[in-house]
Amino acid sequence: MIRTLILAASLAVLTVPALAQGDENNRAGRYESEGGASLIVDLTHKSGNEYSAAIATADKMTDTLPGCGGSLKGDVTITGASATMSIPNEGFIESKKESLQNSRFCKVNFKFMDQYTLKLEEVSGCSYYHGASCDFNGTVVHEASGI
Repeated sequence: MIRTLILAASLAVLTVPALAQGDENNRAGRYESEGGASLIVDLTHKSGNEYSAAIATADKMTDTLPGCGGSLKGDVTITGASATMSIPNEGFIESKKESLQNSRFCKVNFKFMDQYTLKLEEVSGCSYYHGASCDFNGTVVHEASGI
């Protein structure tokens, strides 16, 4: 009887992480770059395919380059392995012609390369949020990738 209980408890403990790992729809967690400039993405699951995203970037100042940094928060709908985060650009100048630098929206594409790797590509209108020397481009890895 005791052996059966121990076996059942062991199976339950081992099965839960396996089920969680197989849930490709759950992309929540912290993703960080490895080396070079710092890029961090925090995804919080809201419901269904809806997530709250926070992106932060920073680059250290050196003797030859100025440092920079910035962040961005907004909602994103993740469908399959990709998504586009689009938020109103607070730096948009209505009186100037719309361009990649003066865009109504800051847009960042998300592409999940695998279960733990996320590639970000800044599309337009985000320099207001991070300055001229930084960007929201790069590859980040989920904090659970080494488990």
